Amino acid sequence: MVETAVKIDNVSFKYRNSDSFALRRISFEVAEGEFILLAGFSGSGKSTLLKCLNGLIPHFHAGSFGGNVEIFGKSTLESETTQLAKQVGFVFQNPENQISNLTVEREIAFPLENFGVPKNEIISRVDELIALLNLEEIKYKSPYSISGGEQQLTAIASALALNPPILVLDEVTAHLSPRSAVRILNLLNELNTKHKKTIIIAEHRLDRCLHFANKLAFLEKGQLKVFDDVRTVFQNKEFPENMLPKIPSLFLKLDKEIGLLDEKANELPLTVEELVATLK
Repeated sequence: MVETAVKIDNVSFKYRNSDSFALRRISFEVAEGEFILLAGFSGSGKSTLLKCLNGLIPHFHAGSFGGNVEIFGKSTLESETTQLAKQVGFVFQNPENQISNLTVEREIAFPLENFGVPKNEIISRVDELIALLNLEEIKYKSPYSISGGEQQLTAIASALALNPPILVLDEVTAHLSPRSAVRILNLLNELNTKHKKTIIIAEHRLDRCLHFANKLAFLEKGQLKVFDDVRTVFQNKEFPENMLPKIPSLFLKLDKEIGLLDEKANELPLTVEELVATLK
């Protein structure tokens, strides 16, 4: 039986000195092993919602918090952020916000050292992550001297150091080149499919990772407008047409014209070539 990894129940939050709520009565659940894509325009509440998952809200950000967030059945209100770090790895949009050590290798080891992990286990875990993320060439370099994509990979490796079952990422490809973005998203797909990590990612370029996602959540002005599988969300009248990627838009048009939706309900073509092949 698949366990519920995240349960968000009627969550609202208003930052101190703000006149309006950043989140309004949001509820949904994420099953263990799912890949959830969080969409919404700037200011919709995506980052605020993600910070509720690892306890940054309400433990560190002052404001009015209502409702409840549970990680594997335990409320974040009753959990210390150090405990939550073992359950939820968090990666910020700007990797420099979480990088603080002199080398990539030391950056990855840092969380393990903080938790008093024995030295031999630290060495083994760091080597494992460096191999997994292909960071061998930069392991001794300063995190401040490498590329943005490499910085983001380093931040992901650090977030994975404690082997959390859930990985939360806040628009991690926003400032990356297309090549680096693809590398990051392919890694996340591998972590999800091969290593069974639950992935929850806010992303502004939906076409980059739609084909990885089990479900899509759309936020607007702090409210959850729709949460369902990708195809169903696209067909929901609450989802704005100007957020639809070109290829899925075309596919939905074909759904209506030839009834392809019923036959291929669980498939989403990744390229134009795949779309054409589907029609043959």
